[in-house]
Order: sequence, then C-alpha cells, then structure tokens
Amino acid sequence: MKLDNGNARRVGVISDIHGNLEALEAVLTSFAEARVDRIFCCGDVVGYGASPNECIELLRRREIPTVLGNHDAAVLNDDELVFFNEMARDAALWTRGVLTEESRRWLSSLPMTISRYGSLFVHASPTDPAEWNYVLTYGEARRAFKAIEEPLCFLGHSHQPFFITLRFGEIDHIREDVMTLGENTSHLVNVGSVGQPRDRDPRASSVIWDLAQGTITLNRVEYDVARAQQKIRMISGHATLAERLARGE
Repeated sequence: MKLDNGNARRVGVISDIHGNLEALEAVLTSFAEARVDRIFCCGDVVGYGASPNECIELLRRREIPTVLGNHDAAVLNDDELVFFNEMARDAALWTRGVLTEESRRWLSSLPMTISRYGSLFVHASPTDPAEWNYVLTYGEARRAFKAIEEPLCFLGHSHQPFFITLRFGEIDHIREDVMTLGENTSHLVNVGSVGQPRDRDPRASSVIWDLAQGTITLNRVEYDVARAQQKIRMISGHATLAERLARGE
C-alpha cells in the first residue's frame, strides 16, 4: 500500500492522554528515542487526570495535530455531560474549572477529523465522529471501513489497542504487536490510551508507523504511575480514578 508520506519517516500516534502528564512525557521520550519525526493525537487530551493544562501545553508547544475527543468536548459543552457517569462528569467539571483560557481556546479549535499522509485520524468511530460510537466488534469495524475513503484509519476512545484489516471483504484481527500494511487492504488501528489503558496492561499505549517499512508497531511504555496516582488523589474524591492506573483497567 503506497501512501503519501509528506517527507515523514516515522509517525507516532497517541490518544486518550486524559490529563496524565507522566504518561505523556514517557511516550514522547520513547518517540524521540525511536526517531519519530511527526506525531498525531486522536483526542481526549483531558479528563480524569490531574494535569490538563500541562498536557495541552505539551501538544501546543510541539504543534501536534489533534482531533477533538468526547472528554475534550464535555469540558466545553454541558450537553456532552449527559452521557457521562458520575466519576467522568466530576472529572470533566473539575477540569473545566482549572483550564486556562488559552487551553480552552485550543480545545475549542480542534477538528473532528484530520487527514494526512493518505490516512484518517479520528477519536471514535469514523462512521459518525460526533456521535462518539465505539469500534468494539467486527460489525462495528465493518461499518467503520465503509465510512472511510483512506486505506488507513487511526482512532482511540475505547482505551484498548487493536489492528484490524479488511481485504477483499474479509475482516481479520491482527494479534501481533506489529502489523504490515498490505496492498488492496484497508486498516483500522486503535492506538490505545496514553493516560488510562484499559486492556489490563498499565503501560502507556501508542503506535509508531514506519512509512519506509510499511509497518505499524504497538508501543508500550512504563511511566511513573505512583506519581500520576498521587496527583489524582489530591484533586478527586473518586479513588478508582487513581487505582485503575496500576491495573490497566
């Protein structure tokens, strides 16, 4: 599969940072070590975690193209809070209260999708991005494939990484940590969550796309979970928000 690489060699893709500065810094360090020269973010920069402004500032300073996530939207719009449980709603309201005006303006400027290098970046299902639907089943994956024109789509939202392909009408779940991009094949890549993984692996999750090799590699990184937990406990009465980080769930 030939894609317009825009002079990039390796592209790092992140999602669902959720205000976890410690995890974000660890992932960005791993990207630097892997000589990643472009980074994209599939949304949910804020929510749950204790460092929303700091995470936003890192993305802004590095000029990382970012799409809007549902937690980002909830910080800006009361209508989105209707779909949140109490813990998520309280976290969104706390985040709203501490965001700087500059951070708020940046979140407000985020698009729903980004197209680069012949690929699509979106937070939730590309079938209708503003509905925040998940891609969790083969049926949902098939609908997602029908909604995209690009041969490659990166997303987040579920906090669970996966590689899924569609070739001649057949869907396949690639269970290795490296996927090779194939001819006449479409690919859905969930990059997992930087700041709150939910696949029972507490390490921060992202992917690295090597355009020269035509591969996408799952990138798991250790970070200072205890520090992230400590900061959450200082600002939230929901103990689960901190405890789940150590369990990856």
